[in-house]
Amino acid sequence: MIVNNQTALMGIIGNPLEHSLSPLMHNFTLAKMGLNYVYLPLQVAPDFLRASLDGLRALNFIGVNVTIPYKKEVIQFLDELSPEASACEAVNLIKNENGHLIGYNTDGRGFMASLEEEGIQSIHRVIMIGAGGAAYSLAYELSLAGAEQIDILDIEQDKAAALANFVNQLPGGKAAGMRMNEKLFIHLSAQADLIINCTPVGMFPNIEATPIGSFDKVPGAAVIYDLVYNPLVTRFLAIAGARQLKTINGSSMLVHQGALTLKILTGVQPPLAYMREVILNNCQRC
Repeated sequence: MIVNNQTALMGIIGNPLEHSLSPLMHNFTLAKMGLNYVYLPLQVAPDFLRASLDGLRALNFIGVNVTIPYKKEVIQFLDELSPEASACEAVNLIKNENGHLIGYNTDGRGFMASLEEEGIQSIHRVIMIGAGGAAYSLAYELSLAGAEQIDILDIEQDKAAALANFVNQLPGGKAAGMRMNEKLFIHLSAQADLIINCTPVGMFPNIEATPIGSFDKVPGAAVIYDLVYNPLVTRFLAIAGARQLKTINGSSMLVHQGALTLKILTGVQPPLAYMREVILNNCQRC
C-alpha cells in the first residue's frame, strides 16, 4: 500500500477496537481493487464522540464504520439517515458527502445475506441475546422476513423491553423482551430455530466468557449464530458444536456488511470471496 497526497481516508470508530478485523479486511481489499484509500482504526472515548465526527468533516474522511458502543448514540450527531438506519434506530456506517454526514445500517442486510449463503431460508422462532444497536437491525430484518416470534434477552430488562416494543410496531412483528437468565433461556430455547448472540461476550481477549452455558434443550435442527468473529470459534459456538448443532460465526456477517460498506463509499462492488479469504487467512489469533 502506497499512501500519498491523493489517498482518501476511511475508518472505523468504536471503543474498544483491539478485536476489530475491519481494518485488515478493508485495507487488503482496497489494495486488491486498486483503489487509493486507507482504512484506519479510530478508537474514540465517549466524551469525544461528537468531536470525532467534526474531525471526519475537517479531515475530509470519505466515511467510517461505527461499532460498539456508538451505533445508537452517534445518530444525534448526524445530518441524515438512510431508511434502514432510521427504521432500525442504529447506524454502523457514516458517509461524508461534502461535510454532510449520512448514517446507514448494513448490519441487517449483511446478516440476512449470510443466512441465505448458508441455505437458511425459513425462520420461525428466534432468541436474541443482547439488545444493542446490532440487535435492532437484525430484529428489523428478521421481522420483515417473516419471523413469527422473537424473544429478546438482555441483562438490562428495560433494553430488552425497548427492543421488543420496536419489533411489535413493525408490520407483522411479534416479540417479547425479558431479563436474561440461564433458566429462562433454557425454557425458551426448546422451541427456537435460530439463537443469536448479539453481545460482545466471548470476544477477544475475553475468549473464555459465554452468555450462556447450555444448549441441552435446543432442537437439533436449530442454528446457533454468534456475531462475535474474533475468535472465529467462541466458547458460545463451541458449546453448541459439541451438541452437533449448526453454528455460524460473525465473520460471515462481517464480510457481507463490509462489502455493502465499500459499495456505498466507493461505488464499486468489492470481491466478496477475497474479503472472506483475507479474514480466514489472517485471523491467526482467532
